Amino acid sequence: MSWEAICLVSALPVNELQEFMTSDGALVIVMHNALDEIKVYQGLCPHQRRSLADGYLGNNLLTCAAHMWQFDLQNGKGVNGTDCNLASYPTKIDGDQLMIDASAVEANSLW
Repeated sequence: MSWEAICLVSALPVNELQEFMTSDGALVIVMHNALDEIKVYQGLCPHQRRSLADGYLGNNLLTCAAHMWQFDLQNGKGVNGTDCNLASYPTKIDGDQLMIDASAVEANSLW
């Protein structure tokens, strides 16, 4: 595994998406939910590779602003408009640093 720091845990607002770029240039979205869980998924919609950071949040669902595809933020699974899932990144916390293993993931895409 190749862990890299992506952000400070203390800087993550609860129930909001934050977008970050990995060291290899991939966009990821980070969600810190009300249960104090942190989830990291690919940052581009698998449909047409649009940024998911501009999406709409509600009821633990992320809706892509471009084409209204929906994803369950508990597990990254496609809910509405697709059965395509978001790739999920392995995470760990080191002190206040959120670490991800970007080398372990290849983003899902229909392209």
